[in-house]
Amino acid sequence: MAYLRISILVLSLVFLSFAFSEAKEVIVGGKDISWNVDSSKTLNKWVQNKRFRVGDQLKWKSDKDSDSVLQVTKEDYESCETSKPVKANVTEITLDQAGPFYFISGVKEHCDKGLKLVAIAKPPIHVSPSPSPATPTGPVAGPAAPPSTNAAAGPGFSLSNGILGFAIGLVGIALI
Repeated sequence: MAYLRISILVLSLVFLSFAFSEAKEVIVGGKDISWNVDSSKTLNKWVQNKRFRVGDQLKWKSDKDSDSVLQVTKEDYESCETSKPVKANVTEITLDQAGPFYFISGVKEHCDKGLKLVAIAKPPIHVSPSPSPATPTGPVAGPAAPPSTNAAAGPGFSLSNGILGFAIGLVGIALI
């Protein structure tokens, strides 16, 4: 029985480490052929509820005969300028840096009707070990004074420690 509990704990931690570090593949709009003028209001509402990370891949499904997707600058996004895209005929793109990515319809009239969106990529979550303490390179001084009673208790809280603690707590509750 103890072996089963330990196995579940280890597998849960491995799963959680992958879940927090993997990039996602996202279909823009969440369904087939959502890149059209009729769904532009729904698209903008959809993107407001999404959280993208660097490394995520966006995929568009559109009617390629009647429209296209352009990646553009902020200025071209605001004015629906289709003549000088950063990237034309986008069907998929990997968000390779943190910050906003601007996309508009390749048909100016469609963009003017609201067929455009901004995807904001947040930095990736890195779960890494704490740095090891520095080793002195010169002569070593005498023993250090003991810490005062009102000194901080530790190096502080980090996101990776919080996630790990939360995961261990969930597994512990499940095993009770």
